[in-house]
Amino acid sequence: MKFRFILCMGSAVLLIAGAHAHAGFELQGQKTIDLKASPVDIAVSQDGKWTFILTSEGKVQVLAMDGKLVQTLEGGEGFNRIQFSQPGNRLLLSSTRNKAIKILSLDLVHTFDIAGSPYKGPEKAPVLIAVFNDFQ
Repeated sequence: MKFRFILCMGSAVLLIAGAHAHAGFELQGQKTIDLKASPVDIAVSQDGKWTFILTSEGKVQVLAMDGKLVQTLEGGEGFNRIQFSQPGNRLLLSSTRNKAIKILSLDLVHTFDIAGSPYKGPEKAPVLIAVFNDFQ
């Protein structure tokens, strides 16, 4: 099949007659990650920073971008599908066998090592950092 492709760049026009376009992927690298249980389903956060693996044991293994296991969450036995929902940072688990869904709401918690840092007040006092994004 022949087709024409017109590319406009400013005032210049490029006309390619009879050209065939081909697209493909170039492998940039690969990594194999050994899991402690069989994976049943996988979900990835929209920003690509987190990978959530639902295992046959009903646990959700959370991997960072480098493939390092960060955390394991209890999902519950019998769930066979997982999906990440960006609004609200939720994991949606579903079970065809149990005819059920489970919603896990997630909060991203950062832990800071402050050993040796100066402080005022009780050493074990809780610290809360509030982030506001409404600047009206």
